[in-house]
Amino acid sequence: MHAGIYADVIGSRQLDNPDTLLPALGEAVRQLNKLFLPSIAAPFEVAYDDALHGALTDPVQAPLCVSVMRELLAPLQVRVGVAVEGSAEDAFVAAWHEDRLVYYSGSGAAGDLLLNAYSGLIDPLVRGRGDAEWQAVRAVRGHETRAAAASELGIDARRLSDLLSAAHWQEVEDADATIAAYFALALTEPD
Repeated sequence: MHAGIYADVIGSRQLDNPDTLLPALGEAVRQLNKLFLPSIAAPFEVAYDDALHGALTDPVQAPLCVSVMRELLAPLQVRVGVAVEGSAEDAFVAAWHEDRLVYYSGSGAAGDLLLNAYSGLIDPLVRGRGDAEWQAVRAVRGHETRAAAASELGIDARRLSDLLSAAHWQEVEDADATIAAYFALALTEPD
């Protein structure tokens, strides 16, 4: 069983500096392929000059992969389709039609309904992040301790905590963990 992932940069045609998009996507692809190497079913690659796609062997990894992708590309926003044993591009189209940041498909009608309602609650939290919040989230993901993340950013622990709170980092992390747990349970239970 695999999870296909298709992501497109929102507003890519209206970027102030479009020349930075392809290098950013290329670096995100390189990092995703490196970070998720044990779970890569199809390597991530750039598509259509403003999108990327790939697949993971383990759908449980998909929510984390989506968050890492967002962090790598921020402050650019991406719209993502995740499909378990289906078309990630079709899931992306559904996300686009519903103005969602993430759309899940392939977990059954009830599962898809639940996952998409849940992820829709998280969308405003992610959309509301500013540059400083994204930097804090990236720094925390990239370091073993918050002290190291704060040091990288040149701020104190209190300021880092404030930025993570403003980014709703814990809520988004909890949502990712819940979606991953749902996949772990729903996709392994016997019919």
